[in-house]
Formats: sequence, C-alpha cells, structure tokens
Amino acid sequence: MFQSRAARPLINEEYWHGKCYLNTAAEGLPLKACAQAVNRYLDDKSRGEPGRVRFWNEYERARRGAARLFSVPVDQIALVSSTTEALNTIAHAIDWRAGDEVVFTSVEFPSNIFPWVTLQERGVRLRIVHPGTSGVSVDEILEQINSRTRLVTVSQVSYATGQHIDPHPIWERVRNSETLLCVDATQAAARVPVDGRLADFTIASAFKWMNSIHGAAILSVSERALNGQLKGPAGWLSTASCFAADRLEQFHPRTDAQRYQAGMPNFDSVYALAAALDVHTPESVEFYQSALAPLVNRLCDGLSEMGLKVLVPSMAESRAGIVPFAWSEATQLRQQLAASDVFVQGDDGRIRAAIHWYNTLEHVERYLSVLKELLAGSHHRQLENAACSA
Repeated sequence: MFQSRAARPLINEEYWHGKCYLNTAAEGLPLKACAQAVNRYLDDKSRGEPGRVRFWNEYERARRGAARLFSVPVDQIALVSSTTEALNTIAHAIDWRAGDEVVFTSVEFPSNIFPWVTLQERGVRLRIVHPGTSGVSVDEILEQINSRTRLVTVSQVSYATGQHIDPHPIWERVRNSETLLCVDATQAAARVPVDGRLADFTIASAFKWMNSIHGAAILSVSERALNGQLKGPAGWLSTASCFAADRLEQFHPRTDAQRYQAGMPNFDSVYALAAALDVHTPESVEFYQSALAPLVNRLCDGLSEMGLKVLVPSMAESRAGIVPFAWSEATQLRQQLAASDVFVQGDDGRIRAAIHWYNTLEHVERYLSVLKELLAGSHHRQLENAACSA
C-alpha cells in the first residue's frame, strides 16, 4: 500500500525547509526510518555475537524487499556494497576470450565503462553506442550485437542525459543466446519500475532514489546466469559449504545469487536498506512515476522556453526523474544556484536536476525562476564586457 508524503519523513526536514533540493540523482535525502534502523543495528551490535541473529534477520528482510522491488525470487538477490563492486564482480566472473565483444553506451556512468575498457588488455573489443538527436537508439544497440558479443551493459536511466531505456527489446534479443545483459538501475530503482526478469544482472545502489545510506546495493542475477559457468568471488559467504571436508582442495560456490558476495555484509547499510524498502514498494514507485511526470514535463518545457539544450529526450516514455541541460560553465552555475538555496548537479558540461517524491511544483518553478535570473544577469554582463572591449 502506498504511503503518503507525511508517512515518509526525512531526517533533516527542518534543514531543507525553504530550500529547493533537486539533486537526488547524486545523493538522495535519507529517511528517518533509515537512521532508526542504523541505531537498531548499533544496539544489536552491542550485544556481541548473540546480536548476529538479528543481523541476519534484517539481511533476509532486505533481500525480500529487494526481490519485491525487482520482481524476482529471493534466491536471485545478492546485497553488495556498491554498483561499482557488482560491475567489477561481473567483469571478473566471465571467462573472457580474445575477440569477445562488449556493447555499452557512451553515456554510462564511469563505473559502467572502466571495467570493460580494461578488458581490452585481454583482447576484448568494445562496441560503443553514442546518443543521437533523440538520445540512445535501442535499435542501434541491437545492431551492435553479434555472435561475438559476450555482454551488453546499459543504464536503465542515464545519469548523464536522464534518458529512460526499456531493456525488454534487448533482453528478447539475447535471452536465448550466449550474450549476457547487465542493467545498471541505480538511477531508476525506487523512481520508475525496475524488472530484474529482463536482464542477467540488474544492479542499483541504495543511497540515491531509495533514500538510504551508502554501503549497500542490490544485485539480482538471472536463473540462466546462476546455472551457467560464471565465477563469483571466493569467500566464506559465497561458498556452498564453508567447512567442506575438501576445502583445501577446491572451492564450491553457492547456487543462489549470494555466490556474488564474498564475505560479511555491511549490516548497518543492510538495516537501513531494509527500512527503505518498506517505503519503496512497487506500488509506491508506480505512483511516483505517474504523479511526478507533470513536474518533469514542466521542467523540460521551462528549460526549453529559455532556449536551453535539454538533454533528456522529448518522448514521455524516455523520461524518468533526471532533467539535464547542456552548459559549458556548469560548476560556476551550480554554485550560483546553491547560493540561492537551489541545489542541483553541475559537472561534465551540464546542469542536472532530479525530481523525487519530496519535490513539488513549487520547487520546479523556483528553480526555473532563479535560473532565469542568473542567465539574464550573465547575458547582461557579457554585453557589458563586449561593449567595454569595443
């Protein structure tokens, strides 16, 4: 059942009163329930080894919540420390051969680029899809897939452009082949529906749209990947039998997704994640997607009316919660906005706003108003400088 805004209090609501926070895509504001969960962890930790019973109870609760959010069975869920850890684990799990290929887009977060770039040392080839005027084309991704493709990896929502990509056509293309599909859902999970059944690996960090803390990420693993020959890390948690009689001779991996967890989970983060997933359910996510769409559209329209180059595609199905526009002096403009208590991301030649459940139309209008004033002042200074130079 969906919870009202009042039933989802933030830790520092008093601090944000009167301010405009539009930067969830960088750092989500944490729920009070997550702070309370961390305090429960500390209380359980103070009980020493007997407290571990509660550790593992919360761990399983978090896995159940993650399975519900991603629409997969619990045995297909692992809890890792970060999306970056999961991507590197996947990169090392595959037995790469010279001539193998990886397909990804140029607008992936660096964590979903660097593991594949380094594989070139092993003879792996990269096929990189660049966005066009309407964003990344799924058809172009499909065109890059061939018999040598070992992995396709793509963000469901791009951190750079905000484009929302439906992984279903890619999954239909590869599901009956030897090509694996990895979906980075960090900028999608808890904001738009994420379906772990449409990829071999679906990953999302918890500290952004899930409003939790650092140190936990969800990794779902498909049945075919679990039944394949992929290797996970070798550790006490990833083994089927920690004290097997032949443990000095060979390693026996688990048969479920926890094969991809080497050792002790970050239990403080797991407690917080379990609490966050009580709030972020499939029902609440569907509500966010519908209720916040008018705010996203208003922001896109407002930026376009100022003559700014909006990077997110115009099609409604290609929009989620991120709305960036191109701006060469992004860091300076971000600082100017922050001085007016409007908080967005500004780097890599763009200004990026992110709209989540705690944002309102008033926030959007305030951002547009402050931005318009700053850009008008910048234009006026440019004219003055040009006049002085003349």
